[in-house]
Amino acid sequence: MFIFTSKKEKLFTLFTYSMHAAITIGSGTRLIDVKDNYTKWGMKDAASQRARLTWMLKEGERKEFARLHHFMTALSESGRKEYIDSLESDQERIAKAKVVQFYMRRLPAEGIAAYDYTWASFLSRGKGDYGYISKEEARQFKLQAVRQTQQAYNNWGEFFTGYIAGYQFMTAQTSLDYLRENEWEFTRYFVSKHSSIVKTDWHTDFSDL
Repeated sequence: MFIFTSKKEKLFTLFTYSMHAAITIGSGTRLIDVKDNYTKWGMKDAASQRARLTWMLKEGERKEFARLHHFMTALSESGRKEYIDSLESDQERIAKAKVVQFYMRRLPAEGIAAYDYTWASFLSRGKGDYGYISKEEARQFKLQAVRQTQQAYNNWGEFFTGYIAGYQFMTAQTSLDYLRENEWEFTRYFVSKHSSIVKTDWHTDFSDL
């Protein structure tokens, strides 16, 4: 079905807003400081922004998750327990291993790619919008993040599961208490008629943008 470019652009914007909604999960606040996150990800000029966004799209944090997932999948259930026990006092490694184990059969092949792609989209900003690269280059990075997200997951449910797993893995957090505490906020994304997710068809084709 033919869709006018202006309408397709609006759908593209809605799709990115829906992706960015995931960042509020675990943030503890609705205010996400863009400048703070540029510092966090080591973006201080056009070259570093470009390099970081490229890394997020091509490799990202999912590489470490995938490596551990591959290793633990090859082990038996008792073998995985022995491996985690062998980590002894290294709490971060223990937590990450437990996160991988918990999501072992709950994620598609791309694992926590949603975490990488969401941040790549959120931080794809051009000059005048906190970023350093041109607005058109920023748009291309954002568009690539959206396309790869659609290829990695089949729906918004899978996407959010991938992001949550990525958040837990990166923060070495095994508890889901932060989700329970914000259960209504999270549920609202899927039930509110005002939610961008409700208005956005996961399978919208953005190949012509």
